[in-house]
Amino acid sequence: MILSKRQHEAIHQRLLMLFCFLLPLHPRLSILAIILLGINWLLSGCIYFNFKSFLSPLPILFFSFYALHLIGLIYTSNWAEGMQRVETKLPLLIFPLILFSFPIKNKEGILSILKSYVIGCLIASVYCFVNGLLKYLETGENWMTYKNLGSFLGFHPTYFSMYLSFAFFIVLFFLLENIKTHLTKYKVGSGILASWFFVVIILLSSRMTILATVSISGISFLTWMYFQQKLWRGIGISLLAIALLFFAIKNIPSVGRRTQHAINSAVDKNSNKINSAPRINLWIAAATVIKENPVIGTGTGDMQDELIKIYKDRNYERALQDNFNPHSQYLQTTATLGIIGGVLLLIYLVTPFWFAFQQKDYLYLLFLSLVMMSFLTESILQTQRGTLFFGFFHAFLAMRLLEETEVKS
Repeated sequence: MILSKRQHEAIHQRLLMLFCFLLPLHPRLSILAIILLGINWLLSGCIYFNFKSFLSPLPILFFSFYALHLIGLIYTSNWAEGMQRVETKLPLLIFPLILFSFPIKNKEGILSILKSYVIGCLIASVYCFVNGLLKYLETGENWMTYKNLGSFLGFHPTYFSMYLSFAFFIVLFFLLENIKTHLTKYKVGSGILASWFFVVIILLSSRMTILATVSISGISFLTWMYFQQKLWRGIGISLLAIALLFFAIKNIPSVGRRTQHAINSAVDKNSNKINSAPRINLWIAAATVIKENPVIGTGTGDMQDELIKIYKDRNYERALQDNFNPHSQYLQTTATLGIIGGVLLLIYLVTPFWFAFQQKDYLYLLFLSLVMMSFLTESILQTQRGTLFFGFFHAFLAMRLLEETEVKS
């Protein structure tokens, strides 16, 4: 150990804050923060001093999910693609290694890291909104919705809205956690910040994220109002919020068009074209791959190749043109690693959810609920932005849960 333990801890916390701040703004710079974080972690000797921390059930579960992708390389034929998939998923290994052996033990440190993430999301959303407004004034075209809005930071709307949704939950969580003791200016500021994130989420027009954000926050709000013995008031506020949401969806063109398109695709039972119901066709294709490789899957690198064959056979032109994945992480993992992988993914999500529920770790419950719903319609772990977000916060909140458990015991 070159520096003192306290110095390594201070560097560790500040690098985690830097990573969270950069994550919504620039993923490549956030990776640089991870590299520095890893160097400090190795020099601190935590991997040797706290090796026993890896042997508890939750860390083993985290490592097992990544290890299964390594095992999938053994029987894959597309080795290059397999290695790329394993590299993309490295955050699922790196963050548990670092955070479980070098945890943040004080509440203030955890809060500062989450605040850094919220600030990063705020700057990212304002930057995109301002650029969209300037583009509109320059060209007269709408740059403030859907793909155009996130394009200024290279963000796909699904991922951008997922990032902002979790920031939205963080703000509301800390607002409600001690609402009786917060100053009025803190309450007003938190309300404005949460409202801003929600407005940008609506503008991004990711249907699943909007549904997830609304349903999760609605259920959480009603539960909170129930314990405050104000359930009927909560129901009234919820109904008003739903009415306002429908008004927003109807009057924001991109949201309205995409929602109506989804409805038309769902009711058009005679349509079998990829353009009319793209995700349904993708899911059917992925289900076919699973049927052909049920137990151990295609291997880490062969999943997309098998999908392409089906796209060609069924003339899914757009899927071929854009090289679509299944747009469902559950189907993606099951097709890649078989039923074994699919079941492990569910355990990877449900087990921490159950622990968080038992320990009343509501922020972790909000995060996992958001992720589990997002996994339904997007292969989140196929992209760098997805694995960085999920890999960090899954391990960070699990670390927080484990630390709270140790304190209580």
